Amino acid sequence: MLDSVTGLLNKISEAQLRGEAVPAAATALDFLKAIYKNEGIPLSVRMRAAIEALPFETPKLSATALIPAGGDFAKRLERAIARSREGIRMIEHSATSRIDECGIAGAV
Repeated sequence: MLDSVTGLLNKISEAQLRGEAVPAAATALDFLKAIYKNEGIPLSVRMRAAIEALPFETPKLSATALIPAGGDFAKRLERAIARSREGIRMIEHSATSRIDECGIAGAV
């Protein structure tokens, strides 16, 4: 029993020596980076650290609407939809039969 405890403590000490040291003034992101870059830590723990760090390393795309003071977004949206519907034209087309270059008749 004592041998197994001693062996486990030795393994822990070796893992700590292999690990990347994180300075005391490091940010939380630096700490997460140190975890997911340390190959001595189990993959599941490293993956979790990488997932948690991802939003801070890669920016997320987003859109922001700036409405002037006193503006109403719903009214502006309704006006934009009405403008987009103005002047809708249909393309009138009738199918005709022709023989294409391959000699096959088809509708165009």
